[in-house]
Amino acid sequence: MGNHLLTKIGQYALVENDEGEVLILLRSRSRTWSLPGGRLEEGEKWDESLLRELKEETNLNCENPVPFSINILKDPYQTKYCVYFKVRVLNLKEIKISEEHGDYKWIGLKELNSLNMEDKKIVDVIASFMKEKHRLED
Repeated sequence: MGNHLLTKIGQYALVENDEGEVLILLRSRSRTWSLPGGRLEEGEKWDESLLRELKEETNLNCENPVPFSINILKDPYQTKYCVYFKVRVLNLKEIKISEEHGDYKWIGLKELNSLNMEDKKIVDVIASFMKEKHRLED
């Protein structure tokens, strides 16, 4: 038998504002930008975990997570199987980031490649989300 991939499960949200920009957070430890979210804890339901992470990291109350994309990301600390969700935000103007993050910003498609993102695959996920959203509105 071969080695099986041992990985953590990460869940991340594509939070969009009224201008069609996506919320990203600056990780304090790595100084890279990422989507809000985090790891699924043992015994937690996936939807409760994602909504809990969003509340902890951004103070946003969200609902209706719908899977959008998946990736496997590797960094110096871990390998993560990542699932990205579209969510509905109930209190968009009440953002307050956790100590785990140093800053937040709303980005558009033009800014994506100019930022130090956690992983290139995240850029692809955000770009696909924005392009799909734009196609649906045309």
